[in-house]
Amino acid sequence: MTNQPQTLWRDALLITMDDQHRSRPFRGDLLVDGAGIVAVAASSDGGLAVPEGGKCRVIDGRQLMLVPGLVNAHTHSWESLLRGTSEAMPLEVWTLETYPLFGVPPVPDRLVYLRTLVAGMDALRGGTTNVLDDVGELPVQGPAQLAAVFDAYERLGIRANVSGGVVDVAPVDRLPFASEFLEKGDIAASRAALLPSASIIRSFLDASADAFRLHHGRAGDRLRYVVAPSAPQRCTDELLLAADDLSAAHGAVLHTHLLETKMQAVVGAKRYGTSIVEHLDKLGLLSDRLTVAHAIWLTDADIHLLGSSSATIVHNPLSNLKLGSGLLRWRALLDAGATLALGTDGTASNDSLRMLDVIKQAALLHTLTDPDFATWPSTDEVLWAATRGGAEATGRAAETGSLEPGKRADLVVFDLTATSNFTPLNDAARQLVFSEDGRSIAEVWVDGELVVDHGRIVRVDETAVLAEFRELATAYLPAFESARAANRIYVPAIGAIHRRAAGTTHPATSPSTPERTTP
Repeated sequence: MTNQPQTLWRDALLITMDDQHRSRPFRGDLLVDGAGIVAVAASSDGGLAVPEGGKCRVIDGRQLMLVPGLVNAHTHSWESLLRGTSEAMPLEVWTLETYPLFGVPPVPDRLVYLRTLVAGMDALRGGTTNVLDDVGELPVQGPAQLAAVFDAYERLGIRANVSGGVVDVAPVDRLPFASEFLEKGDIAASRAALLPSASIIRSFLDASADAFRLHHGRAGDRLRYVVAPSAPQRCTDELLLAADDLSAAHGAVLHTHLLETKMQAVVGAKRYGTSIVEHLDKLGLLSDRLTVAHAIWLTDADIHLLGSSSATIVHNPLSNLKLGSGLLRWRALLDAGATLALGTDGTASNDSLRMLDVIKQAALLHTLTDPDFATWPSTDEVLWAATRGGAEATGRAAETGSLEPGKRADLVVFDLTATSNFTPLNDAARQLVFSEDGRSIAEVWVDGELVVDHGRIVRVDETAVLAEFRELATAYLPAFESARAANRIYVPAIGAIHRRAAGTTHPATSPSTPERTTP
């Protein structure tokens, strides 16, 4: 119990996502005390009594729907500076636009703070209460920049899991066929620009030790540090193992990108003589701490390994479409027992952080992959991935992801009468997935605190934040654009490598659109 008033919603429509109800809506009461949910009861069972003591705020919930806060299990807040800067293009070409190889000016700490606030405001307003933010800084991540990210999320009141990203393989060595398409001087320069692997690993471990000490568990454990080797093809085995040891020592999430493109599958086969997933399994990395983003180009054996492991896979359908990466094998992974979560990916590969868009796309995209509609994602499966799966991905399954006693009060309140999205009210769960666009969101709560009130971010002055962000971004971006322009000389070669990889025979597959015949 706390000294703060309790809040009791009476006779609201509840989608609790607990094991008993999953996504089946029912009328009921929900009581929040402090940061937690203390009681839930169906109206048909008599509901809940108003607590004694006169401190309980009772809300008429007959026109409201309460849903667990959505979880964005894979995003890159730093890309908020680059929204709308690229057309649809393959990941490896897009990377030159967004993560230039050379000459990138560091982002000032204040701008890091503001861009994170903006990303967090976008997330909260759309009903996201928990994010896994894989933060990358160019040319290198410093402790002050990482602190600025944590400071911004603490200020907003959102639940956040923030990474320290790291790579120790030169960009040229992450590409197949590099010697055929790149000049020898460029290959040498790419390798020379990177510090020795042992030095990178030592620096990362030291920086992570500071991050765990300073940031992990901040704000009543709303904020945590995540260990994030960028991707297996970008990291040596020594770095991957050191990161896993670090994750285990702190009970922290280990986050990485996995087989987002066919090129990565080709690189893995050349480097390891086996698939990347099989290699991770041999290293002992497929643990319950592991969260992998994308996982598109998988063999059948990979799917079996991931499904039989306790790792979580984060599906990012919108960024996969923009970058032409392929389609995750939704049904095969679920049938194998895999845990799926959902993510927006970054603001330059999506280009928004609206989880409701991701939910709808995840529900619809896979209708293209199999004419047997019994295999298509169900409403329940998609909402489970957006809540319970996301809780698993962020290491928060014991405290978030559902509305039930003992869980933190992370929830979204929808006004069922605010728009036509729930009018008429036929099936609230289906209308949440297929109809709702965020305009019906009345409130967002995190840790029992109201953080969004009818579209207004409660803890910050949005107008002032956006104004300062525009000013500082406008001052920063010309120098960044110069770096991007200088790196475009590599686009023809990277494009050629992409086409070569796309034509390479490989056992990993991504579902394609089935042929349609006219009856």
